[in-house]
Amino acid sequence: EQVLNRMKSAKVLVRVGIGVDNVDLAKAGSLGIYVANVPDYGVEEVADSTMSLLLNLMRYTFHASYRLNDNQCVTEKAKEGLRLRGKVLGLVGFGKIGKAVAMRAKPFGLDIVFYDPYLEDGVDKSLGVRRVDTLKELITQSDILSLHCYLDERNRNIINEESLQWIKPSGCYFINTARGGLVDEAALLRTIQRGRLLGVALDVQNQEPYPRDGPLLSPTLTNVIITPHSAFLSKDSFIEIRTKAALEVKRVLMGGKPRNCVNASFLQLKSKL
Repeated sequence: EQVLNRMKSAKVLVRVGIGVDNVDLAKAGSLGIYVANVPDYGVEEVADSTMSLLLNLMRYTFHASYRLNDNQCVTEKAKEGLRLRGKVLGLVGFGKIGKAVAMRAKPFGLDIVFYDPYLEDGVDKSLGVRRVDTLKELITQSDILSLHCYLDERNRNIINEESLQWIKPSGCYFINTARGGLVDEAALLRTIQRGRLLGVALDVQNQEPYPRDGPLLSPTLTNVIITPHSAFLSKDSFIEIRTKAALEVKRVLMGGKPRNCVNASFLQLKSKL
């Protein structure tokens, strides 16, 4: 609020990214300042990274490479890997990234199922995937569970001790490239240690950067991959996000409105000379 109050002549504030939880949308609106974001930033990169992590987990590529770097030619783990075709990929959230993951996963022969209570009917039919009505229904049938939803107070720790109990008896793989706060990491660790999770890949964590002595980095957890919130990064995405953010500014300075305004309900537009 203090920063916004000093922006006497500002017309638009563009978040160079997706999340706007660090902007007081109501205050900006009361001052007549548009707030915009770049909602499709990193969609392709995160979807590509999700598939990369999925393949690494199910084919034990990371584990095999790690062992070779440790001068151990170990193939036993690879025998535990699963064939992708026919396995159920459960997606929590089916927005831009969830759909992009589904389109990448279908050619591998994965059976795509999603849970998203906020989407209108018919999305599943138009894309040739399946939809379930509850998170429990999704988890109980998933061979791979992947998170692709926003974080808010309604879904914080949506993956917790209770929901992890719903994993099918044969176990499942778990991937999170969305937000760390969606997962109760203590409950996740206990589930890994009990052997219910066949493999886990986390690009996001509750604490970032993740502590070097964090329990999920234990060398005993050979089926866990931790990456430093980098799934959205690429040379292409960096150019794209800056270009799109600049175009939003240009639209407003040319007398128009931003394409991706996120505080429209709060706006009280005033003349600013």
